Amino acid sequence: MLNFIDKYKFGIIASLTAYMIIFVYLQMESYTQYFPITPFHEGPQLDQEEFVLEPEQIEVSADYTSDLKNISRDVNDTRERAYENYSSNKSAKAVEESVKDYERRLFEEAGGEKERERIQEERAEQRLLESQQPKTEKKVPAKTGGDVAYAGSVMVEWELANRNPHQDNNWYVRNPGYTCGKGSGTVAVTIRVNKNGDVTSAAVKSASGANQCMIDQSVKYAKMSRFKYSSSAPNIQEGTIIYRFVGQ
Repeated sequence: MLNFIDKYKFGIIASLTAYMIIFVYLQMESYTQYFPITPFHEGPQLDQEEFVLEPEQIEVSADYTSDLKNISRDVNDTRERAYENYSSNKSAKAVEESVKDYERRLFEEAGGEKERERIQEERAEQRLLESQQPKTEKKVPAKTGGDVAYAGSVMVEWELANRNPHQDNNWYVRNPGYTCGKGSGTVAVTIRVNKNGDVTSAAVKSASGANQCMIDQSVKYAKMSRFKYSSSAPNIQEGTIIYRFVGQ
C-alpha cells in the first residue's frame, strides 16, 4: 500500500486538487445585477451666485448682550417703556403715593388717632435718644425715579407680586452679572420672601448656558436682595429673580 502511494503520489495530489477546484466552483454564484453609482462631481451643483445680506434682513435677539443694560427691573412694572430717558426706579410721585398708602394702612391697623399719638410720642423719645448718641455716617445708594422704564433687555429682572425693593430702590435687588469672568448665561432663581422683605430661601429654577459660578452667584445674590415690608403680604411669598451674566 505504501509502495502504491509512493508510486502514484503525484497523481493522487493532482486528483485531490482537481476535486477541490470543482467543489469551490460549484459553490460559487454569479450576480449579473449591479447598482450604478453616480460620481459626486457629476451630480447636481449649487448655484454659485454671490449672496449679499442686507442690514434690514438681520434680526437680533432681545437677549443679545450688546443691548443688555446693567440695571434691575420689575417684571410687573406698568410704566411706559423706552430706550432713552428711562429710569430704573419708579417716579418720586409713585413712591410718595405708595408711602402714603402704607402710612394710611398702618394708621387703620393701629387703632386710630390715640394709637397714632402714642406712636408719635415713642418716635419723639427715640429721636431724643438718637440725638444723644455719636453720629455715624451711613451710606445709602442714590435713588432716582422717573415715569419711563427701560424697554430693552436688563441684567436682573424679578417678579414678586405687589412688592417693591427696599426703599423703592432697585439697587437692593443685587446684580452679580459681571462676577464670573468669561462666558454668558442666564439663571432663574425661585425666592421666598417674608413680610419684612428678607429673602429667606433661594433655589435655582432653571439655567441656560450658565456655568457653576453663575449658578452659585445667582443663589448668593438672591439671598442678599431685600424687598419692602408689607403687612398685607403672606408670611412667606414666592417669587422669581432672573439673572443674566456677561463675559468680561
